[in-house]
Amino acid sequence: MDTEKNPFDELYDKIENAVKDLTTLKVVTAVGAVTIGQNSVTENGETRETRVESYQNAKAIISTIDLIDGDIMTVMDEVFVNEATYASIRDEHLERIKSAQEIVDKNMQTLLTLVKAVGDILDAIKTHNK
Repeated sequence: MDTEKNPFDELYDKIENAVKDLTTLKVVTAVGAVTIGQNSVTENGETRETRVESYQNAKAIISTIDLIDGDIMTVMDEVFVNEATYASIRDEHLERIKSAQEIVDKNMQTLLTLVKAVGDILDAIKTHNK
């Protein structure tokens, strides 16, 4: 039996998925052959797009930030450390991490405000229906 979700349940699902996507921030700087594409993935009967990345034969710096724990992990090709011509690219990557963290902080505040507003609406509906 397939039941159709009401608009509030659909909105809640979208917010829940957004929160899951916001737990890890990834910043990538790559020089050379880079391939980026999308694949469709179906989980629990729902299809979503996922990003596919390949940095083979590229010089790359990849930083991941766990937004829950605050852990930051950066992996970089040694040319960004050993060769002066790549130093400005490395420095730009580090600046982008700072900027990305600020953007995520703002987005989290917006999302929390939205979640609170949806909760208030649902409470008002429950109260009205009693």
